[in-house]
Amino acid sequence: MKKRWLCGTMALVIGAMAMAGCSGGNSSSSASAAGTEAADSGSSVDTSGAEMTIRVAHVCGTGSPYDYGANAFKKLVEEGSNGRIKVEVYAGDMTTDEVECVEMVQNNNLEIGWVGTGALGGFVPDLGIFELPFLFEDEDNVNKALEGEFGNSLLEQLSAVDGITGLGFHEDGWRNILTKDKTINTVDDMKGVRMRTMQNEVCVATYEALGATPVALASGEQFTGLQNGVVDGTDNSALYAVADGYIEVVNNICDIHHYYSSGIIVASSKWYEGLSEEDQKLVKESAIKAGEEQRAWFLENDEAKIAEYEEKGYTVTRPTDIDAWKEKVAPVYDKMYAAHPTWEGLVEMVRAAK
Repeated sequence: MKKRWLCGTMALVIGAMAMAGCSGGNSSSSASAAGTEAADSGSSVDTSGAEMTIRVAHVCGTGSPYDYGANAFKKLVEEGSNGRIKVEVYAGDMTTDEVECVEMVQNNNLEIGWVGTGALGGFVPDLGIFELPFLFEDEDNVNKALEGEFGNSLLEQLSAVDGITGLGFHEDGWRNILTKDKTINTVDDMKGVRMRTMQNEVCVATYEALGATPVALASGEQFTGLQNGVVDGTDNSALYAVADGYIEVVNNICDIHHYYSSGIIVASSKWYEGLSEEDQKLVKESAIKAGEEQRAWFLENDEAKIAEYEEKGYTVTRPTDIDAWKEKVAPVYDKMYAAHPTWEGLVEMVRAAK
């Protein structure tokens, strides 16, 4: 479900935050040289004790949440190897298409990709489970699930795909409901609201169950869709809403956290399997740690952004009838279990991760 970022805008947004220094000193101008160096060194040979450069690519701009995580990984690997291993982060300047990024990793043309689960659903259909509403209770539940049986099961499925190794999870944020005119206080307020959604069976079924009218619009059409009244609302994290600009054409934020969007750090299997055991461990542990740091960073900064817009005069609601929302969407789970039999067991893993 990952959208293409407005790279320059996001850099300004995150740059204004207290934790803005996430570009890690890397610049896109070094992309060509770094790529040549990595290619010359060969990415499938035994690199035990050898100096090397790891290229990490994502589709977002410098300073974006993805970039924060990728640069956290860079710092961990470089410090953990005492500078023997260099990490070059490509913030939207190697590719702007996540599927292409995954294919580059799979074909061993890129060591590591920082991507959303939507780009991997074609390889592992079970990753579509992240679209289920209210799948996770809170950030603690997310962390325990991703670091436990649930996350391991998904990473194992992904790593069984030829050419891809799943290293760990990062975050694409909690999604809230943003509306232009109507304030959403309770689940009953959703009735008749024209909600922008992706053309996704789970999302469409969810908004129908809530009494809203789902309207499929591309990510880049949200601003004009809201501005012209094609839709009444959309959903996303505050950080993405600000980055993509449509925060300026809404007036209300329903801080509901009804969806949690995840991402995965993927590595080229050919490259990763050619590393020494020590370097594999360093790369894997650094990816997991970077994902943990980025998840905490995302939550803190997204909440700060909501508070900022509340101070600007936006109406921010925090519904207390969560059980009523969950009751409304319960049939969505039954429908998806019928279509995807493995999902019920995965949901049970999430529920147990508390």
